[in-house]
Amino acid sequence: LKFLEEITVSDEGMKIDRDLYRSFQSVVTDNSTIRNFVENMEFENAENYLESILEEIKKLKMNEDSMILIMSDHGVSTGEKFGEHAYAAFCYDYTLRTFTYFLTSDLPTIEIKNQTRTIDFMPTILEYMDIPLDDNFSHLDGSSLLPYINGAEMPENYAFTETGNPLQDTKPPKEPNVKSVRTSKWKLIYNEYNDSKELYDLEKDPDENENLIGTGLEIEKVLWTELVRIQNGD
Repeated sequence: LKFLEEITVSDEGMKIDRDLYRSFQSVVTDNSTIRNFVENMEFENAENYLESILEEIKKLKMNEDSMILIMSDHGVSTGEKFGEHAYAAFCYDYTLRTFTYFLTSDLPTIEIKNQTRTIDFMPTILEYMDIPLDDNFSHLDGSSLLPYINGAEMPENYAFTETGNPLQDTKPPKEPNVKSVRTSKWKLIYNEYNDSKELYDLEKDPDENENLIGTGLEIEKVLWTELVRIQNGD
């Protein structure tokens, strides 16, 4: 943790010595005690706070006829990739993957291991509450997860993500410049700021270290077509 204290800020923004970063990355990666501390230090108070909220909900018996949604909007970097020290610079899984709980009194207890998306939560809640969609408004992008929750199979949807890498600036750009499209097995990342692409086999390479772009895999074309389609709003 000493390395974190040595990061300095100047008028041009945060200046990070590459060797210093690599030292921090090595310490966090190789020392499980420090890594666990870094990953958990921000969450213990949140867990205690959440527990008190749930206890109050149960005390008021609001849990008997409610759906309670507990979620994290993103993960956090602890030194996995150079250039990102928390989140929002890249589209790697350590910041994209999150957890979500749907708590109800009448749905089965089940863990969904398929890829789901945050845009699927609203359709799930609406279907659970028997609230019909209004055709006078735009169609929802997401799909209800109730089939999964009830143990049924359903086709997996592509997950699209975008963020703004500040690069040398002190704040993110106004428009996203890093985008990705993902399945449970594959992910394609497009770095718009330098027109580069990355392709990862998430099953064999969950840490996203081996870029397979340009190796002749058909999935590269499939994911790129899907990313362009989503960006164009088709």
